[in-house]
Amino acid sequence: MGKFQFEESIKSCEEGLKYKPNDFLLRAIECLDYYEIAEKLDVKKSDEKQWKLDMYAKMVSTAEAGITCAPDKGECYFMRGLANARMSTTKGILSSLFSAKQIEEDWLVAVNKKSDYVTQHGENLQASANIALGVYYRLSPSFFLLKWTFGISGDLEKAVTYCKRAYELDPTRIEIVKEYGVALITRGLDNDNNNDIAAGKELLQKVSTLPIRLNTDKIDIEHCKMLLADITLCPGYSRDEQQEISEEAFKKSQQK
Repeated sequence: MGKFQFEESIKSCEEGLKYKPNDFLLRAIECLDYYEIAEKLDVKKSDEKQWKLDMYAKMVSTAEAGITCAPDKGECYFMRGLANARMSTTKGILSSLFSAKQIEEDWLVAVNKKSDYVTQHGENLQASANIALGVYYRLSPSFFLLKWTFGISGDLEKAVTYCKRAYELDPTRIEIVKEYGVALITRGLDNDNNNDIAAGKELLQKVSTLPIRLNTDKIDIEHCKMLLADITLCPGYSRDEQQEISEEAFKKSQQK
């Protein structure tokens, strides 16, 4: 499905909302369409980077309307967290720290809500929310100053735990297998644990054998090759671009 089909789906959702204005699932589907459009845009091209950020901003406003309609459902909380998280990695995590706590809270709501909604590619809310939290806890900086200032802290044990839960729910989704491998390698590098590193590498190698289901799968396959060639990229890895999450980088960002 290309950009045109996603735009057509957005139009269909908007038409549907005229007749069912409180339908939170239509809003969740619309969010997913914005996400799919954004994920194909190149962050290294200035015009596409802004377009990408605009798509994520539309996701946020659409998700918030869905939360208003159904505050007891998890789908739109997940979508709002996803949009804010992708804006953070697009801009650079250290420039978007004020949104980090909200992202965590949204995904903790989503991961604890049962959902019967499955996308056309077979993605379900629980697997998506778990892998999102796994990536969040891996990429969130863990030094004390950020925990004290922003109320956030990375946690590699939680990163692996949530990635493992996602993997148990959907062991053939390329993104999930990749992120579980990255989390294990990151924890292994942090703890000098060769078993974690070996298990993570095995998962990254497995990715190329899995069926392609999503538009981003081909990118993830290539990224797994890159990460296997240099596992030291794993701690700051994101699909957009490598993230700098050290305390030294944070202090430099505050001096600008």
